Amino acid sequence: MTTEQRVALVQGQLEAYNARDIEKFCSFYHADVTAYRLGQDVPFMVGMEAFRKSYGEKFKNTPDLHCTLKSRIVLNGKVLDEESVVPSGSHVVAIYDFKDGLIKDIWFVY
Repeated sequence: MTTEQRVALVQGQLEAYNARDIEKFCSFYHADVTAYRLGQDVPFMVGMEAFRKSYGEKFKNTPDLHCTLKSRIVLNGKVLDEESVVPSGSHVVAIYDFKDGLIKDIWFVY
């Protein structure tokens, strides 16, 4: 994958997240998507079914949900986004890794 393709995937999922469009959002992710909290070896979310359920509920139950990109770094095949999420007020760094042309793994720092 090229850097441009990686960035396009991350940007596309961010836009779908802000639109709360679960189908489009999930289309950027690998069927075996796995989410971690940085520093923990055990993922907190594994597979598309769990991913879709978690984010689908978040999109449905939080009509004012919005993520603002603060900065983006592309390094060694990964994309790192610093984000601010409302209404929770979360300050998050998301680290995205890729497989088969989709986002496969995400590590969150918050």
